[in-house]
Amino acid sequence: MKKDLYQRFLSYAFWLLGRRAYSKSEIIKKLQLKAKKLKLEEGQAGDIKERVVSRLEELNYINDAKILENYFEYRLPARPAGKYIFLNEMRRRGIDVGAAKTAWDSRRIDEEKLAEEFIAGKIERFKSLDLQKRKKRIAGLLARRGFSTDTVWSVLGKI
Repeated sequence: MKKDLYQRFLSYAFWLLGRRAYSKSEIIKKLQLKAKKLKLEEGQAGDIKERVVSRLEELNYINDAKILENYFEYRLPARPAGKYIFLNEMRRRGIDVGAAKTAWDSRRIDEEKLAEEFIAGKIERFKSLDLQKRKKRIAGLLARRGFSTDTVWSVLGKI
């Protein structure tokens, strides 16, 4: 029975990871929900969850450092966002905020350039507005995308 549960949880984890990359924390939460759904007691499911997570780490299927790396390589260029959004998303995904801050800072990302590139694609929709209203809308857009106040003011100064 215990071997069967382990295999069931491992198969479920593989299925999840086949859909998208999950952090260690996210996988643990998903396995806890699965255990709750199967009405397993914490003691019974706890050992199995630990074994599944350690096996996934051993196989390098869950790797929080790789999630950070992929964010900078794929997600940031496709959907530019500021440091605040990045840190919030990493915190939400259960990745250590200190590691996320270090990863952001080590990359020396020019937030101002990122914001300018983001706005360049959106500026057409604001052309018909007067300057005051245009700046207000752009400031709101940048703030919602997680750019710092300094970055927002800097970009607005160039409009």
